[in-house]
Order: sequence, then structure tokens, then C-alpha cells
Amino acid sequence: MTTPHFEQLLAAFGAGPGPRVLACACGVIHRVGLAEVVLGEDALAASAAVLARRHGPTPALWVLSDGNTEAAAGARWKAGIRAGRLVARVLPAAPAPVPTAELVEALAAEVRAARPDLLVAVGSGVVSDLGKAVSREVGLPNWSVATAASVDAYTSATAAIRVGGYHRALPATPSEVVVADLAVLRAAPRRLFLAGLGDLLAKYLAHLDWRLAHEVNGDPYCPLLAGFAVGSARQALAAARLAGEDPGAAAAALGDAAITSGLCMQAFGSSRPAAAAEHTVAHFWEMSGAVGVKEHDLHGLLVGAASRLMLAGYRRLYPLLAHAAPDAALRRAAVEAEPPWQAALPPGLAPYRAHLVHERAGREEGGAALEERVRRFLVHRQAIAARAEGLLGELAAAVETLERLGFPFAPEALGLGEPALSLGVRHARLLRNRYTSYDLAHDLGLEGTLVDGALAVA
Repeated sequence: MTTPHFEQLLAAFGAGPGPRVLACACGVIHRVGLAEVVLGEDALAASAAVLARRHGPTPALWVLSDGNTEAAAGARWKAGIRAGRLVARVLPAAPAPVPTAELVEALAAEVRAARPDLLVAVGSGVVSDLGKAVSREVGLPNWSVATAASVDAYTSATAAIRVGGYHRALPATPSEVVVADLAVLRAAPRRLFLAGLGDLLAKYLAHLDWRLAHEVNGDPYCPLLAGFAVGSARQALAAARLAGEDPGAAAAALGDAAITSGLCMQAFGSSRPAAAAEHTVAHFWEMSGAVGVKEHDLHGLLVGAASRLMLAGYRRLYPLLAHAAPDAALRRAAVEAEPPWQAALPPGLAPYRAHLVHERAGREEGGAALEERVRRFLVHRQAIAARAEGLLGELAAAVETLERLGFPFAPEALGLGEPALSLGVRHARLLRNRYTSYDLAHDLGLEGTLVDGALAVA
């Protein structure tokens, strides 16, 4: 049996109960706080011994779930462990809980009153993020009991929290232990399984854009973490092709990929190993409430749909790059002659002006920095184009696999309409301060080519 990717990655940090530290060849000191993963059949039952070993025979627990995750795993997990005191908070299943800053503060007040030794979040994206955010707020450790491999949030050091109506990736306390029972993952609704696969599509684009940002913009880059992030995605998507024949293997590979991706983000200190422009577009759709089919209003489904659009846009852009020969000084003059983004802001983005100001603070559009980026591009353009050809080919094959599985890629399947659909795609560069292919396209005067290619398949 192949060693799970997350175990291989943790092995690079060496043995220890955590936190673990790696002085990486990339020049960055990586840290992960994850101590243990309980992944496998009967993981719910097996985690009882882990709890006793790490927190004693009678720990005081505060356990968070919602109506759905309580039925999926929460009730069984609580029945199978020993606790000296257990306080449970079950959020309603409908309407689905929204991870707002206000809810985090309210739950933190409950935890302070309960005075537990450990927080345990039973759920996937929203519940896991709430658990990690509350954990940071009160200064106590937390566990995640996964109910679906739909997200890679379990092992990341951020939580997706809405602040003033805006989606923000805020610092959070990573889970010290993740419990992932394969029977629970297999029993998760199919749309959650597809959401996990959709989130994995982003790893190809993230891999491409991260290396691009390093070569052209000078951003820090780690080959080790980049390789693990895309490698686990490749394994999970390969297993997905056999999901009908071996659902157990598909669930295990997807769970491994989700844990590994989160670890890569935690180790690097940002979502750079796992997210690029497709996440920016998906977050805009979430933030603007654009999804009309509520059962499909899942982060991974939106990321998958956005990845398909980005694939089309990137495939139109990248064949032009191998022979592009922009003049750095002329591009600087052209960009500096453009109206400021505030003046060109379309009405549909006006409600998000404060968010845009936050993201673009200190960002230089033109100047000497742009000329340097163009010069660096000219040095690396052949390698960039060749790398993109391979990664985009892999992504196209993965999209075909998910189409056969019934993934809701089409905007109408998600209930995505105008203007939000196009606004996110056209203005992804403005929505996140992170160098991606959008920024390169803008630097070279080719942003319209990328955008038109993406919207052509919408």
C-alpha cells in the first residue's frame, strides 16, 4: 500500500509530537502544528485511545457540530469517547450556518464559560473553520473530526470567515489531530465528494501560478510543498476515475489529498500552494451571494466551476507567451496611462470597494517594478509556456473525468447568472493581492485575451 502523501510530508519534518519545524532548502522555515492524523476504517473508534493518550482519561470537551454533521459522525464520536465533562453545541442544519465574525465571537463566549481542555469540531468546511477560529480566539487546542473530504481546511492555519460581509482568510489555530473515518467519508452526500474533487482542480492552476509568481514577480516558492500539493491532487483524481469500482480507495485518496493540501498551506503560511485565480473568482461568487441553486453553493463546486473557466482562459493566453516580445518601457508607459482602478470600477463591484482597497493597499501597477517583471518574463518565457502546456493538459483531462462523474460545471447548474458570473472572471486581478496569470497578462497587455477565453465557455 502506498504511504499517504500527508505521512510522507510529515516525515520530511521528522518525528515528534508537534509542532514540527523544517529548515527547508527553499530558504523558508516551515512549521506545522499537526500532531496526528487518524485516517482509516473505524477511525472514530480508534480516536478514543488517541484522546486519552493526549489529554488524559477524563478531559473536559467542548464539541461543535451542526444538525447534519451530528448525524453523520458527531453523536457516534461523543458516544465512543470518555470525557470528564462534555459540552455540546449543535448548530441548526437549515439554514446552513454562515461562518461570520459575530458567530465566532458568540461561540468563543460559550467556550470561555464552559472552560474545556479541548475544542472538537465535527464537520467539514464551515464547522472546521469555526472550530479553528474559536480555538485561536480562546487560546485552546482543537481537533477536527471530518465528515466529508470536501475541503482542505482541516489542516490549514487559516479559516474562511466573513467580516463585514466579505470573505477573509483569517489566521486560525490548526487542528492538532484530524480524525477521518473512511466509512463516514464514503457515506457523505455525493455533492460533497464532487466538491472535494473540484477543489483539487485548483492545485494544477496553483502550481502553475505559484512558480510563475516566483520567476516573474520574485515571490517566495517552495518546490517541496508545491510538489506535494499537486502530487496528492493527481493521486486523488486518478482514484476518482475508479470511484464506481472502488469507492473506498477514492475516499481514502481524496481524504489524503485534502489533509496534504492543508498541511502545505500551513507549512508555507498561506494558501499559495493550493489556490490561485480560480479561488478568487469562486470567493467572489460566494461573497456576492450569486449561487442560485443552494444545494450547489459549496466552496469546492464553485472552485471546480471557476477552474474550468480559468482553464479555457489560460489555454488561450499561454500559447501566445512562448513568442511574446513585449517592450518593458512601452508596457510601463501603457499601464501608467490607464485610468486608476477606482475610476474604472464597474457598478457591480461598487459594494466591494472597501474590500478592493484592502487587497490593493501598497500594490504598484506600473513603475520600475513592472519593467522588471517584463524583463524577468522574457528570461523565463519558454519554460513558463512549456510548463503551462503540461499542467493545463493534465487539468483538461481532470475536468473530463469530473464531467463523466456528473460535476455541475455549467453556470446554469449552479444558478450563476449575470452580472456576478462575468464580474468575478473579468476582475479577478483586482479582487486579490496575489500575482497570478491574470497579472502577467495585464503586464503584457493580454488580459482581455485571457478573460475572453474564460467567458467563451461560460
